[in-house]
Amino acid sequence: MNFNPDKLETTFVEPMAPYGPIEGRKYTLTHSDKTGVMFLDIADEYNYKVINQDLRDELLGTLKNFDSSYVLFLYAYIGNLDYFSSLMKYSAFKSHMNLALQAIIYGDRDLIKEHPKLANAPIYVKFNSPLPIFDNYEFYGYVKYYII
Repeated sequence: MNFNPDKLETTFVEPMAPYGPIEGRKYTLTHSDKTGVMFLDIADEYNYKVINQDLRDELLGTLKNFDSSYVLFLYAYIGNLDYFSSLMKYSAFKSHMNLALQAIIYGDRDLIKEHPKLANAPIYVKFNSPLPIFDNYEFYGYVKYYII
């Protein structure tokens, strides 16, 4: 699946704007299965109102500052499912992660242009599951790998 910028709708919620601030930035990425459109909210809080509580297939993220360097942390909710269902959901997240990362980075491209050091930020995804095999952090490279 290739990222199509025309299939991304980005909304900035004050105090967040395209060029900043960096601190406190929260990403909520959801999508429509019918249209294929992805929705990215960039705010100082996660947009829980847009999350489908039955599917829980959203991606949440935040930029964290560590000694004047930033890390992009993302969270994928696997949930309290049986092994097979957890495996299916985990695999679905992983198969769409490249597309999701491109969408988030593209949606916040003006911030990265304004603060070029963000291009070197590492990306970690925390998969949340009560099953230890699916409850882990995974490294997905650096922001610069997903810039279109």
